[in-house]
Amino acid sequence: MSSRERRRRIQDEESLLSANPNSLDPKTADAIGFGLGELALDIAAADSEFQAIEAVSIHEIQPNSIQPRYSIPHDLNDLFALQPGNVVDIFERWIIEVQLETGRKDFDIVPYLLGQATDRGQEAEKESGDSGQSIDQPPSAKEAALMKLIDLAASIRRDGLSNPVSLVRQVDHFELETGERRWLAYHVLYWKFGDGDKRPDGSVVNWSRIPARVVSKVDVWRQASENNARDNLNAISRARQLSLLLMDLHGWHNFSGLDQCDSEQNFYAQVADGAAWRIPRGQGERLLNAMGLSDAGQLRQYRALLRLPADLWRKGDDEDLSEGELRRMKVALDSVTRVTVGSSKSKKDALSRLAADATLWRNKLRKEINSVDSSARPKLRKLIEAEIRQLLRLMADIDESDTA
Repeated sequence: MSSRERRRRIQDEESLLSANPNSLDPKTADAIGFGLGELALDIAAADSEFQAIEAVSIHEIQPNSIQPRYSIPHDLNDLFALQPGNVVDIFERWIIEVQLETGRKDFDIVPYLLGQATDRGQEAEKESGDSGQSIDQPPSAKEAALMKLIDLAASIRRDGLSNPVSLVRQVDHFELETGERRWLAYHVLYWKFGDGDKRPDGSVVNWSRIPARVVSKVDVWRQASENNARDNLNAISRARQLSLLLMDLHGWHNFSGLDQCDSEQNFYAQVADGAAWRIPRGQGERLLNAMGLSDAGQLRQYRALLRLPADLWRKGDDEDLSEGELRRMKVALDSVTRVTVGSSKSKKDALSRLAADATLWRNKLRKEINSVDSSARPKLRKLIEAEIRQLLRLMADIDESDTA
Protein backbone atom coordinates (compact mmCIF):
# COMPACT_ATOMS: atom_id res chain seq x y z
CA MET A 1 0.00 0.00 0.00
CA SER A 2 1.40 3.42 -0.95
CA SER A 3 1.94 6.16 1.60
CA ARG A 4 -0.88 8.23 0.09
CA GLU A 5 -3.32 5.32 0.15
CA ARG A 6 -2.36 4.49 3.73
CA ARG A 7 -2.90 8.10 4.81
CA ARG A 8 -6.35 8.25 3.17
CA ARG A 9 -7.36 5.00 4.85
CA ILE A 10 -6.16 6.28 8.24
CA GLN A 11 -8.19 9.49 7.88
CA ASP A 12 -11.34 7.58 6.91
CA GLU A 13 -11.06 5.19 9.83
CA GLU A 14 -10.14 7.93 12.30
CA SER A 15 -13.60 9.43 11.77
CA LEU A 16 -15.12 6.03 12.60
CA LEU A 17 -13.10 5.85 15.80
CA SER A 18 -14.32 9.30 16.89
CA ALA A 19 -17.94 8.38 16.14
CA ASN A 20 -17.94 5.26 18.28
CA PRO A 21 -14.55 4.01 19.46
CA ASN A 22 -15.86 0.79 20.99
CA SER A 23 -17.62 -0.48 17.87
CA LEU A 24 -14.67 -0.18 15.48
CA ASP A 25 -13.48 -3.43 13.95
CA PRO A 26 -9.82 -3.70 15.01
CA LYS A 27 -8.89 -5.55 11.81
CA THR A 28 -9.87 -2.49 9.74
CA ALA A 29 -8.09 0.01 11.98
CA ASP A 30 -4.49 -1.11 11.52
CA ALA A 31 -3.35 2.27 10.23
CA ILE A 32 -4.92 4.73 12.64
CA GLY A 33 -2.32 7.14 14.01
CA PHE A 34 -2.27 9.37 17.03
CA GLY A 35 -4.15 12.24 15.40
CA LEU A 36 -1.10 14.52 15.42
CA GLY A 37 -1.00 15.41 11.73
CA GLU A 38 0.61 13.95 8.62
CA LEU A 39 4.06 13.67 10.18
CA ALA A 40 2.69 11.48 12.96
CA LEU A 41 0.87 9.36 10.38
CA ASP A 42 4.10 8.77 8.48
CA ILE A 43 5.91 7.90 11.71
CA ALA A 44 3.13 5.51 12.72
CA ALA A 45 3.17 3.83 9.32
CA ALA A 46 6.91 3.27 9.63
CA ASP A 47 6.76 1.99 13.19
CA SER A 48 7.44 -1.74 13.19
CA GLU A 49 5.55 -2.10 16.48
CA PHE A 50 2.40 -0.44 15.14
CA GLN A 51 -0.57 -2.60 16.06
CA ALA A 52 -4.27 -2.82 15.37
CA ILE A 53 -6.69 -0.92 17.57
CA GLU A 54 -8.65 -3.18 19.87
CA ALA A 55 -11.11 -2.60 22.70
CA VAL A 56 -9.59 -3.71 26.02
CA SER A 57 -11.36 -4.02 29.36
CA ILE A 58 -10.38 -1.14 31.66
CA HIS A 59 -10.40 -3.65 34.54
CA GLU A 60 -7.58 -5.67 32.90
CA ILE A 61 -5.25 -2.66 32.66
CA GLN A 62 -2.63 -1.81 35.29
CA PRO A 63 -0.85 1.57 35.33
CA ASN A 64 2.88 1.83 34.68
CA SER A 65 4.47 2.54 38.08
CA ILE A 66 7.36 4.61 36.68
CA GLN A 67 5.55 6.80 34.19
CA PRO A 68 6.41 10.54 34.39
CA ARG A 69 2.99 11.95 35.30
CA TYR A 70 1.14 11.41 38.57
CA SER A 71 -2.55 11.68 37.74
CA ILE A 72 -3.84 11.76 41.31
CA PRO A 73 -2.58 13.81 44.30
CA HIS A 74 0.25 12.33 46.35
CA ASP A 75 -1.76 12.05 49.57
CA LEU A 76 -4.37 9.93 47.76
CA ASN A 77 -1.56 7.78 46.38
CA ASP A 78 -0.40 7.31 49.98
CA LEU A 79 -3.82 5.90 50.90
CA PHE A 80 -4.75 3.94 47.79
CA ALA A 81 -2.63 2.00 45.33
CA LEU A 82 -3.60 3.06 41.82
CA GLN A 83 -5.17 -0.22 40.68
CA PRO A 84 -8.43 -0.90 38.79
CA GLY A 85 -10.22 -2.07 41.93
CA ASN A 86 -9.33 1.13 43.81
CA VAL A 87 -10.26 3.74 41.22
CA VAL A 88 -13.82 4.34 42.47
CA ASP A 89 -12.57 4.54 46.08
CA ILE A 90 -9.97 7.09 44.99
CA PHE A 91 -12.53 9.28 43.26
CA GLU A 92 -15.04 9.02 46.11
CA ARG A 93 -12.34 10.07 48.59
CA TRP A 94 -11.17 12.81 46.23
CA ILE A 95 -14.68 14.22 45.90
CA ILE A 96 -15.23 14.15 49.67
CA GLU A 97 -11.98 16.04 50.24
CA VAL A 98 -13.04 18.69 47.72
CA GLN A 99 -16.39 18.95 49.55
CA LEU A 100 -14.56 19.49 52.83
CA GLU A 101 -12.27 22.10 51.26
CA THR A 102 -15.08 24.06 49.63
CA GLY A 103 -17.77 23.61 52.28
CA ARG A 104 -20.18 21.99 49.81
CA LYS A 105 -22.67 19.51 51.22
CA ASP A 106 -22.69 17.57 47.97
CA PHE A 107 -20.45 17.71 44.93
CA ASP A 108 -22.11 15.85 42.06
CA ILE A 109 -19.85 15.35 39.05
CA VAL A 110 -22.60 13.99 36.75
CA PRO A 111 -23.79 17.43 35.50
CA TYR A 112 -20.21 18.20 34.45
CA LEU A 113 -19.97 14.88 32.61
CA LEU A 114 -23.30 15.53 30.86
CA GLY A 115 -22.47 19.13 29.96
CA GLN A 116 -25.46 20.42 31.90
CA ALA A 117 -25.83 23.72 33.77
CA THR A 118 -23.38 24.00 36.67
CA ASP A 119 -22.30 26.76 39.05
CA ARG A 120 -19.00 26.93 37.17
CA GLY A 121 -20.77 27.33 33.83
CA GLN A 122 -23.14 29.96 35.15
CA GLU A 123 -20.20 31.93 36.57
CA ALA A 124 -18.49 31.83 33.17
CA GLU A 125 -21.64 33.23 31.53
CA LYS A 126 -21.73 36.34 33.74
CA GLU A 127 -20.86 39.62 32.10
CA SER A 128 -19.29 42.34 34.20
CA GLY A 129 -17.47 45.51 33.24
CA ASP A 130 -16.77 46.44 36.84
CA SER A 131 -13.01 46.11 37.17
CA GLY A 132 -13.31 46.69 40.88
CA GLN A 133 -15.53 43.66 41.42
CA SER A 134 -14.01 41.08 43.75
CA ILE A 135 -12.46 38.04 42.10
CA ASP A 136 -13.67 34.62 43.20
CA GLN A 137 -11.22 32.42 45.08
CA PRO A 138 -9.53 30.10 42.57
CA PRO A 139 -9.99 26.35 43.11
CA SER A 140 -7.47 24.51 45.24
CA ALA A 141 -4.85 22.33 43.58
CA LYS A 142 -6.80 19.22 44.56
CA GLU A 143 -10.07 20.52 43.09
CA ALA A 144 -8.34 21.75 39.93
CA ALA A 145 -6.68 18.36 39.38
CA LEU A 146 -10.01 16.57 39.87
CA MET A 147 -11.79 18.88 37.43
CA LYS A 148 -9.12 18.30 34.77
CA LEU A 149 -9.95 14.59 34.83
CA ILE A 150 -13.71 15.26 34.95
CA ASP A 151 -13.40 17.64 31.99
CA LEU A 152 -11.38 15.03 30.07
CA ALA A 153 -14.09 12.44 30.74
CA ALA A 154 -16.80 14.89 29.63
CA SER A 155 -14.85 15.61 26.44
CA ILE A 156 -14.47 11.91 25.66
CA ARG A 157 -18.17 11.31 26.26
CA ARG A 158 -19.11 14.22 24.01
CA ASP A 159 -16.55 13.89 21.20
CA GLY A 160 -15.14 10.37 21.47
CA LEU A 161 -11.57 9.22 22.05
CA SER A 162 -9.36 10.36 19.16
CA ASN A 163 -6.13 9.01 20.64
CA PRO A 164 -6.14 5.37 21.84
CA VAL A 165 -4.04 4.37 24.83
CA SER A 166 -1.02 2.14 24.27
CA LEU A 167 -0.58 -1.07 26.26
CA VAL A 168 1.89 -3.88 26.78
CA ARG A 169 0.41 -7.37 27.09
CA GLN A 170 1.55 -9.13 30.26
CA VAL A 171 0.73 -12.66 31.47
CA ASP A 172 -2.52 -11.83 33.25
CA HIS A 173 -3.10 -8.13 32.50
CA PHE A 174 -2.18 -5.20 30.28
CA GLU A 175 0.30 -2.54 31.39
CA LEU A 176 -0.24 1.09 30.39
CA GLU A 177 2.50 2.66 28.32
CA THR A 178 0.67 5.92 27.55
CA GLY A 179 -2.80 7.21 28.42
CA GLU A 180 -3.25 6.91 32.20
CA ARG A 181 -5.52 9.98 32.39
CA ARG A 182 -7.67 8.64 29.52
CA TRP A 183 -7.89 5.28 31.30
CA LEU A 184 -9.00 7.02 34.50
CA ALA A 185 -11.56 9.06 32.52
CA TYR A 186 -13.05 5.81 31.19
CA HIS A 187 -13.29 4.52 34.77
CA VAL A 188 -15.20 7.66 35.75
CA LEU A 189 -17.59 7.25 32.82
CA TYR A 190 -18.13 3.56 33.59
CA TRP A 191 -18.69 4.37 37.27
CA LYS A 192 -21.39 6.93 36.48
CA PHE A 193 -22.98 5.57 33.27
CA GLY A 194 -21.98 1.91 32.92
CA ASP A 195 -22.13 0.10 29.60
CA GLY A 196 -24.73 0.93 26.98
CA ASP A 197 -24.47 4.68 27.57
CA LYS A 198 -25.97 6.82 24.81
CA ARG A 199 -23.66 9.66 23.83
CA PRO A 200 -24.94 13.07 22.65
CA ASP A 201 -24.54 12.04 19.00
CA GLY A 202 -26.83 9.03 19.60
CA SER A 203 -24.14 6.36 19.48
CA VAL A 204 -24.02 3.76 22.26
CA VAL A 205 -20.74 3.15 24.08
CA ASN A 206 -19.54 0.52 26.53
CA TRP A 207 -17.28 2.46 28.87
CA SER A 208 -15.85 -0.75 30.34
CA ARG A 209 -13.67 -1.12 27.23
CA ILE A 210 -11.16 1.42 25.94
CA PRO A 211 -9.62 1.63 22.45
CA ALA A 212 -5.97 0.62 22.68
CA ARG A 213 -3.04 -0.40 20.57
CA VAL A 214 -0.83 -3.14 21.97
CA VAL A 215 2.94 -2.78 21.65
CA SER A 216 5.67 -5.26 22.49
CA LYS A 217 7.26 -3.29 25.38
CA VAL A 218 7.13 0.00 27.24
CA ASP A 219 9.27 2.52 25.38
CA VAL A 220 10.19 5.61 27.44
CA TRP A 221 11.11 7.47 24.23
CA ARG A 222 7.67 6.85 22.77
CA GLN A 223 6.18 8.03 26.09
CA ALA A 224 8.23 11.20 25.85
CA SER A 225 7.18 11.82 22.25
CA GLU A 226 3.51 11.72 23.16
CA ASN A 227 4.01 13.85 26.26
CA ASN A 228 6.03 16.34 24.24
CA ALA A 229 3.35 16.51 21.54
CA ARG A 230 0.66 17.19 24.14
CA ASP A 231 2.92 19.63 26.06
CA ASN A 232 1.04 19.17 29.33
CA LEU A 233 3.60 17.79 31.77
CA ASN A 234 4.38 19.90 34.80
CA ALA A 235 7.95 20.57 35.95
CA ILE A 236 8.20 17.56 38.28
CA SER A 237 6.79 15.28 35.58
CA ARG A 238 9.38 16.63 33.15
CA ALA A 239 12.11 15.89 35.69
CA ARG A 240 10.80 12.31 35.93
CA GLN A 241 10.70 12.08 32.13
CA LEU A 242 14.32 13.24 31.88
CA SER A 243 15.35 10.73 34.52
CA LEU A 244 13.72 7.82 32.67
CA LEU A 245 15.40 8.78 29.39
CA LEU A 246 18.81 9.04 31.08
CA MET A 247 18.33 5.65 32.76
CA ASP A 248 17.46 4.16 29.39
CA LEU A 249 20.56 5.68 27.79
CA HIS A 250 22.84 4.35 30.55
CA GLY A 251 21.15 0.95 30.84
CA TRP A 252 18.44 -0.05 33.31
CA HIS A 253 20.72 -2.65 34.90
CA ASN A 254 22.72 0.19 36.48
CA PHE A 255 19.80 1.39 38.59
CA SER A 256 17.63 0.10 41.42
CA GLY A 257 13.98 -0.64 40.74
CA LEU A 258 11.20 1.51 42.16
CA ASP A 259 10.34 -1.14 44.75
CA GLN A 260 13.95 -1.01 46.01
CA CYS A 261 13.88 2.76 46.67
CA ASP A 262 12.59 4.52 49.78
CA SER A 263 10.37 6.83 47.72
CA GLU A 264 9.39 7.44 44.13
CA GLN A 265 11.53 10.60 44.10
CA ASN A 266 14.60 8.63 45.18
CA PHE A 267 14.05 6.28 42.25
CA TYR A 268 14.22 9.13 39.74
CA ALA A 269 17.00 10.92 41.67
CA GLN A 270 19.43 8.09 40.88
CA VAL A 271 20.60 10.17 37.88
CA ALA A 272 20.60 13.51 39.73
CA ASP A 273 24.39 13.70 39.68
CA GLY A 274 25.26 15.09 36.26
CA ALA A 275 28.95 14.31 36.68
CA ALA A 276 28.29 10.62 37.34
CA TRP A 277 25.54 10.25 34.74
CA ARG A 278 26.56 12.50 31.88
CA ILE A 279 24.55 12.58 28.69
CA PRO A 280 26.26 10.02 26.42
CA ARG A 281 28.18 11.42 23.46
CA GLY A 282 25.93 11.88 20.43
CA GLN A 283 22.69 11.68 22.44
CA GLY A 284 22.29 15.34 23.46
CA GLU A 285 20.15 16.41 20.50
CA ARG A 286 18.00 13.30 20.79
CA LEU A 287 17.39 14.06 24.47
CA LEU A 288 16.54 17.72 23.85
CA ASN A 289 14.15 16.72 21.08
CA ALA A 290 12.41 14.08 23.18
CA MET A 291 12.01 16.53 26.07
CA GLY A 292 10.80 19.34 23.82
CA LEU A 293 13.50 21.68 25.12
CA SER A 294 15.53 24.24 23.19
CA ASP A 295 18.87 24.37 25.04
CA ALA A 296 21.10 22.30 27.28
CA GLY A 297 20.66 24.67 30.24
CA GLN A 298 17.02 23.59 30.53
CA LEU A 299 18.11 19.96 30.84
CA ARG A 300 20.35 20.89 33.77
CA GLN A 301 17.54 22.87 35.41
CA TYR A 302 15.13 19.92 35.24
CA ARG A 303 17.82 17.52 36.45
CA ALA A 304 18.35 19.80 39.47
CA LEU A 305 14.69 19.31 40.46
CA LEU A 306 15.49 15.68 41.25
CA ARG A 307 17.35 16.94 44.33
CA LEU A 308 14.48 19.02 45.73
CA PRO A 309 13.40 18.46 49.36
CA ALA A 310 10.73 15.75 49.43
CA ASP A 311 7.93 18.09 50.60
CA LEU A 312 8.71 20.60 47.85
CA TRP A 313 8.84 17.80 45.27
CA ARG A 314 5.32 16.68 46.23
CA LYS A 315 4.00 20.24 46.47
CA GLY A 316 5.40 21.12 43.06
CA ASP A 317 3.81 18.05 41.52
CA ASP A 318 0.38 18.47 43.13
CA GLU A 319 0.19 22.21 42.47
CA ASP A 320 1.73 22.15 38.96
CA LEU A 321 4.44 24.61 39.92
CA SER A 322 6.83 25.71 37.19
CA GLU A 323 10.54 24.97 37.18
CA GLY A 324 11.27 28.63 37.91
CA GLU A 325 8.87 28.72 40.86
CA LEU A 326 10.40 25.58 42.33
CA ARG A 327 13.92 26.93 41.88
CA ARG A 328 13.03 30.16 43.71
CA MET A 329 11.34 28.25 46.53
CA LYS A 330 14.40 26.02 46.88
CA VAL A 331 16.67 29.09 47.15
CA ALA A 332 14.39 30.55 49.81
CA LEU A 333 14.47 27.30 51.79
CA ASP A 334 18.25 27.10 51.57
CA SER A 335 18.57 30.62 52.97
CA VAL A 336 16.68 29.74 56.15
CA THR A 337 18.88 28.89 59.14
CA ARG A 338 18.02 25.44 60.35
CA VAL A 339 18.05 24.86 64.09
CA THR A 340 18.98 21.32 65.04
CA VAL A 341 17.34 19.74 68.06
CA GLY A 342 17.80 16.48 69.90
CA SER A 343 16.03 13.42 68.57
CA SER A 344 13.84 13.13 71.65
CA LYS A 345 12.61 16.71 71.26
CA SER A 346 12.02 16.20 67.53
CA LYS A 347 9.92 13.14 68.25
CA LYS A 348 7.98 14.95 70.97
CA ASP A 349 7.28 17.89 68.63
CA ALA A 350 6.15 15.51 65.87
CA LEU A 351 3.77 13.75 68.25
CA SER A 352 2.39 17.10 69.45
CA ARG A 353 1.70 18.19 65.89
CA LEU A 354 0.09 14.85 65.12
CA ALA A 355 -2.18 15.16 68.19
CA ALA A 356 -3.15 18.70 67.22
CA ASP A 357 -3.92 17.65 63.66
CA ALA A 358 -6.01 14.74 64.92
CA THR A 359 -8.01 17.06 67.20
CA LEU A 360 -8.70 19.54 64.41
CA TRP A 361 -9.67 16.76 62.03
CA ARG A 362 -11.95 15.14 64.60
CA ASN A 363 -13.76 18.41 65.36
CA LYS A 364 -14.18 19.19 61.68
CA LEU A 365 -15.47 15.71 61.01
CA ARG A 366 -18.07 15.94 63.77
CA LYS A 367 -19.37 19.14 62.20
CA GLU A 368 -19.52 17.49 58.79
CA ILE A 369 -21.40 14.46 60.10
CA ASN A 370 -24.06 16.71 61.58
CA SER A 371 -24.41 18.74 58.38
CA VAL A 372 -24.58 16.07 55.68
CA ASP A 373 -27.65 14.22 54.52
CA SER A 374 -28.02 10.62 55.61
CA SER A 375 -27.54 9.49 52.00
CA ALA A 376 -24.03 10.99 51.97
CA ARG A 377 -22.89 9.39 55.21
CA PRO A 378 -21.63 6.13 53.64
CA LYS A 379 -19.13 8.22 51.66
CA LEU A 380 -18.08 9.98 54.84
CA ARG A 381 -17.63 6.61 56.49
CA LYS A 382 -15.16 5.66 53.75
CA LEU A 383 -13.26 8.87 54.43
CA ILE A 384 -12.99 8.00 58.13
CA GLU A 385 -11.87 4.45 57.35
CA ALA A 386 -9.15 5.76 55.03
CA GLU A 387 -7.97 8.21 57.69
CA ILE A 388 -7.82 5.41 60.25
CA ARG A 389 -5.60 3.38 57.90
CA GLN A 390 -3.30 6.37 57.52
CA LEU A 391 -3.14 6.89 61.31
CA LEU A 392 -2.29 3.22 61.79
CA ARG A 393 0.61 3.64 59.37
CA LEU A 394 1.83 6.63 61.39
CA MET A 395 1.57 4.62 64.60
CA ALA A 396 3.63 1.86 62.98
CA ASP A 397 6.27 4.42 61.97
CA ILE A 398 6.44 5.65 65.57
CA ASP A 399 6.82 2.09 66.89
CA GLU A 400 9.61 1.38 64.40
CA SER A 401 11.47 4.58 65.36
CA ASP A 402 11.34 3.54 69.03
CA THR A 403 13.11 0.26 68.27
CA ALA A 404 15.61 1.77 65.84
